[in-house]
Amino acid sequence: MRAALSHDSTPTTDVLIVGAGPVGLTLAIGLARAGVDCRIIERDDAFRTAGVRGKGVNPRTMEVFDDLGVAARILERGVLNLGIRTYEGARLVHEFDPGATRLPTPDRPYAGTLMIAQHQTEAVLRDRLAEYGVRVETGSELTDCVQDSDDSRHADGARDTDSVQHADDARDTAGVLATVRQGDRTAQLRARFLIGCDGGRSTVRKLAGIPFLGETWEEERFLMASMDLDGLDPDHMHLWNHPKFGGGAMAIVPMRQDGKWAVHAAVEPDEHGELPAPTLETFRRLFAERAGLPGVLMHEPIWSTVWRPTVRLVERYRDGRVLLAGDAAHCQSAAGGQGMNTGIQDAHNLAWKLAAVLRGAPEELLDSYQEERRPIARASLDATSAHHKAAFQGGGATVMAEQFRTLAVQDTDLTGLSIDYRGGPLGRDLDDTTGIRAGDRAPDAPCTTADGTPVRLFDLFRGPHFTLLAFGAHPAPADPSARPVLQDLQDFPDLPGLRVAAVRDPDGHAARAYGLRGDAVVLVRPDGYVSLTGTTVDRTTLAEHLRAFAV
Repeated sequence: MRAALSHDSTPTTDVLIVGAGPVGLTLAIGLARAGVDCRIIERDDAFRTAGVRGKGVNPRTMEVFDDLGVAARILERGVLNLGIRTYEGARLVHEFDPGATRLPTPDRPYAGTLMIAQHQTEAVLRDRLAEYGVRVETGSELTDCVQDSDDSRHADGARDTDSVQHADDARDTAGVLATVRQGDRTAQLRARFLIGCDGGRSTVRKLAGIPFLGETWEEERFLMASMDLDGLDPDHMHLWNHPKFGGGAMAIVPMRQDGKWAVHAAVEPDEHGELPAPTLETFRRLFAERAGLPGVLMHEPIWSTVWRPTVRLVERYRDGRVLLAGDAAHCQSAAGGQGMNTGIQDAHNLAWKLAAVLRGAPEELLDSYQEERRPIARASLDATSAHHKAAFQGGGATVMAEQFRTLAVQDTDLTGLSIDYRGGPLGRDLDDTTGIRAGDRAPDAPCTTADGTPVRLFDLFRGPHFTLLAFGAHPAPADPSARPVLQDLQDFPDLPGLRVAAVRDPDGHAARAYGLRGDAVVLVRPDGYVSLTGTTVDRTTLAEHLRAFAV
C-alpha cells in the first residue's frame, strides 16, 4: 500500500460496496437495516434485464431472503422444483417431478431449488434496498484505492462508542480512499471499509494484491443464450445427453417470469481452432445435431455469451479494511449451482460483523469471516469440480437430473442447510442440554409466545439483532397461566441489538429441531446461526458473550 492518507473534506461513508449483483445487494441490505451508512456502486450504466447465470436459488439462500424480508417477492418471480426431462436425441429417457418428494417441513420451510433469472433477483433486492433509502450508483467504476491506518482505536481494537459511529465523525475517518470514475469525471470517496463484490475479474481484489489461486479450464467452452422458443413444455427443464459432452450437450430451461428460455450447450473448436459464435444459426444447428426433437423452433437470442469454467479461491478474504465476497473471492463450475448461493451467504455472514465492528466491536471479529466462509467455499469448489467432470461426459444428463432430484453431488449437500461453523471462535455451549450446538444453523419452528400468540422462530430472528430464545423441550402446559421457561426475563439487559423471547412449543417442533432435552436457552446470531446454548444463562454470562459483538 502507498503512504498514509491525510484526512480532508473528501466525502465519506462507512462502507463502500463495489458491485451491485446479488452479493453486493445482499450485503448492502444487511448493512442498511443495521443503520450502517453505505454506498454501492456498479460499473455498468444500466441494470441487467436478461441473462441465464445465477438462476438456481437453494433453500439456505431462501432463508437469507426470508431474513431480509424479500422471500415472498422472490418466490413470486420464480418456479420451485421445476420438472425435469432427460433425452437421448429425440427419445425421452426419463421424466420426474422433484417437488413430489421434496416437501417443506416445520424446521425447513423452503424445500427444493427455485429457478429465477438473476436479474429478477437483483430487481427484488434493489427494491428492498431502496426501502432503506439506498440506491445503486450505476456507471461508477472503481479505478484505485489506498488504505491508511486507524489511530482512533485502542490497543484492544475497541472504540469509545456504543452505537454505529458514522464515517462523517472526525474521530474515525481512517480506512480506504477510493477513486471512482463516473463517465468523464473522476471522484474520490473515503470509506472505513471497502468490500469487493465485483465478480471473478474483481478490480478490488487486484488492487488489494490478493492472490486468486486455481485454474481456468481452457479446454472447455459453453455457449449460453436467452431466447424465445416454441415447442417445448414450459413446466420442465430439458436435458440432452451426448456420448462426448454428457449433460452439456444441450440444456434448455424455461425462465417463466421473463417468458424466455435459457439455453446451454458445450462446444469445441473446429479444425482451425475457432469456436462457433453464440448465434441463432449455431444454436439451431446444435439442437438439430444433438436433440433432433421435431416441432421445436428457436428464435433470435436477446442475450448470449461464451463461458468457460474457472475454479479459483483467494488466498485470503481480507486485507486490512478491504474484504471480498462472492465471485471476487471464489469462482467455480456452474455444475451444482452453488456460485451465487455461496456468495449471498458470504454477504449475510459479513454484514452483521461489519455492523458490529462499526458499533465498536474489536476489528478482529472480521477475521472470523474468512475462518467461517473460506472452508465452505473450498468444499464447494471441490464438490462442484468433481460433479462437473461427471456431468459433462457420457451419461451426464442422468447425473445432472439426479442432482436436482437429491440436491446433493459428490456426497455434498446442495441445500446449504447443513453448513455449520462448529468449533469456531464465535460460539459457546454452556452444557449439553441441546442437541443443536453453537455454530449450527438455527432451524425454524412454529411456536407461540408466552401469551399463546402463534409465531415462527424465523419471525423472531428477522432483523439485524441477536435473538435469545427461552423454551422447553416439551409441549406447553394447558394452563395458560404457567410461567415461561425463562422466568426472569426482566433481569436481562434491555439492549437494542438483542431480542429476548420466551416461546412455547405446543407441538414439539422446536424440541425436535433443536434437540432439546429440557428447558433451554439458545442465542441466535443475526445471520441465523447459533451463538450460545445452555440450560439457562445469567445476565453476567450473556453480557460477557455479547460484549465481543458490541451488543
